[in-house]
Order: sequence, then C-alpha cells, then structure tokens
Amino acid sequence: MIRKLFLLILFFFSPVSQSAIFGDGDPSNGIEDQRHLASSPFLKAVGTIFCDGGLRGTATHISTSLKKGPAIILTAAHVLFDQNTGLAFRHCVYRPENRRLSEIDFAAVSKHQYQSFSKNKIRQSETDIVFVALNKKPYQASLTLAMAINSSEDNLQLLGYNIDSQEINLSNNCESFESDFFVSEQLLLHNCDALGGSSGGPIIGTIEGGEARSIIAVHGGTLSSGASDGNSLNADRAAGAEVNPEQWINQARKIDRAILNQLQQFLAYLAKDFPSQK
Repeated sequence: MIRKLFLLILFFFSPVSQSAIFGDGDPSNGIEDQRHLASSPFLKAVGTIFCDGGLRGTATHISTSLKKGPAIILTAAHVLFDQNTGLAFRHCVYRPENRRLSEIDFAAVSKHQYQSFSKNKIRQSETDIVFVALNKKPYQASLTLAMAINSSEDNLQLLGYNIDSQEINLSNNCESFESDFFVSEQLLLHNCDALGGSSGGPIIGTIEGGEARSIIAVHGGTLSSGASDGNSLNADRAAGAEVNPEQWINQARKIDRAILNQLQQFLAYLAKDFPSQK
C-alpha cells in the first residue's frame, strides 16, 4: 500500500516523458524497434508540424463534412507548446508528408483544455488533442475519424515522425493494454514504437464491420509511475525494454463522442468565420 502510494505521488508530479520503444528486452532477436517506412495509403495523409525553428510532432489531414471550408489536421495539443515555458509557439506550419517546400501556415486552432504544467498527468493526457485549420488545402489524401470497436484491440498501427531516420515511419502489429494504475476511459494504452517527433501521430485501428481502418486515437507520449522526471526514465529504460502497463506504457487520446463533438463545434465556427478554400 505504501509503495503504491509512493508511485502515485511520483506519477502525478512528474512530466510525461517522450514515447518509448518496447520489446522483450532482448536486442538480439530484432524486435526492439518495429518502425519502418510507412507505405501508401496512410503516409499520403500524414505530415509534420514545424514551430519556431524546430520539428515538434506529427499530424494527420482528416476528412470532414465541411465541403468548402479550410482543411483540417489533427494532432496532440502539447506539440504546439514550448515544454520549458508552457507558452504556445509563436508560428507553426504543417508540412504534408514532411515536405518542407509544401508547408502551410495555420489559420485557426480549436479550443482545448490542455495545460502544459498540469500535475495530473492522466488529465493532461486526456486533453492532449487539438484540431487545426490550415490557410490552404494540402495536396494530399485524408483519413477518417472513428470510435474504436472496443477498448481491447490488437493489430494497431501508429504513423509518426522518426527522429532517427528523419522520416515518417509506421509501427504496426501493436497491442492495446488495460492497467489498474493508469485508469482512464479516454486513453488508449499501447506498445507502438515511438520516440521524438511521433507525438500527434494517428493510431489506426479497426472500426465497426471489421474491415475499414480509421484513426481511433492520437498518440501523446509515455505514462510512467516510477520516475521522478522524464530524463531519468529515459536513462533507466533502454529501447526495447519489456512493456509493463502498471509502470510505464505509451498512451493515446481516443476518438470518442466528446472529440467528435469538439470537431463539429470547430467546423461550425470555421463555416461562419472563414472563407471557402479552393
């Protein structure tokens, strides 16, 4: 009981670390990093976010009901903030398929409740999602949003920027997990391989009918119950360490009714206040 209380205190007062690469702890068998270059059609809908001189995360061009309004991308809210100061970056652009010469300025950001320095990391993760309207349409495909069939899924896929390869990579055959420690109906706990730049990347899963694949969550980072700061977590947990959903696990904000409503409210605002795009 005392140990669990101690871990709880550490968790709620420590920052969310960078995302992790999971495996079975044995680098000789080659499964410590499952990421590889993403292939069509998913790559064609994903890009990166570049703010104030640095690449901050991943985003997805999504399909919406707004026929003549601005194009919309979806990402994690925290990628728009300086994690040292807690302030929003001054200037952000979206790079479709990470193409620097095709970057597009932001036109508007949806309302959200994300707080950079929140001490409640579960709540922070639950609010770590945002929609962004672009000031012109990207020449790329889009993906649809859908609520997951259930809370326990396998064969998940994460598309995210890989800082090592400097490309958008696909991590597939991921699993979802349940946890007695990290309890939230709004979060998808998963073991998709991810590191710097992958935040905001789409989790692709199966929707009703068992055939179609859509965005069912947005990757946010790693939850840890046993480290006092992100740096010590990364130092102690080498790439490929075994996943433990009671101690450290990657998390993503699920697409649920509240998020779909958030999108509809943003679209209604855009339809009223923003001109049509060609």
